[in-house]
Amino acid sequence: MPQTEQVTLEQMLAARDNKAKRQSELVSQYGLPLVSLTVNVPGSRKKTPASKKAFQAGYQELLRRLSERGLVPVYNETHDNATGYEAYVVVNLSGSKLKELTVQIENTHPLGRLLDYDIIGRDGAAISRKSLGYSERRCFLCNEIAHACARNRTHSMAELYAKIDSMIALYAASGPQQST
Repeated sequence: MPQTEQVTLEQMLAARDNKAKRQSELVSQYGLPLVSLTVNVPGSRKKTPASKKAFQAGYQELLRRLSERGLVPVYNETHDNATGYEAYVVVNLSGSKLKELTVQIENTHPLGRLLDYDIIGRDGAAISRKSLGYSERRCFLCNEIAHACARNRTHSMAELYAKIDSMIALYAASGPQQST
């Protein structure tokens, strides 16, 4: 991955707090479930050309899949922060159906492993993959449970960045595509 500005732990913690606050505000304001999209990028460099491409692909895929179902977001916004790209999409659909839809994107889109769709239900609680019977996400390098690899630092940053760059390059080389 190209060298970009590093973010500090304090910036990441503040961003996490701001994200939770914004999610709560939107669910409270609209009384509907919310999709919150970010990109899974390891390390302290969150804004890169690769993460931008992944974010744009994930955001467009979400909007496309909603449109296929005759759904138009009630509200949406995107952010280009130092700590990474974010989207908030309010949808008039049950939280569990939204989670099903986003899990399908994560599982089938060529960049799905890089995408992190959080679903916040009408009650303000996150809807997990596990609550719908899905297994935990797997590491894109070794297929072990992703959280375990991250916690144990099983892979070097160079390995992770090389894989992400490879995924983005393959996606870009294949041209505009749609997953099913």
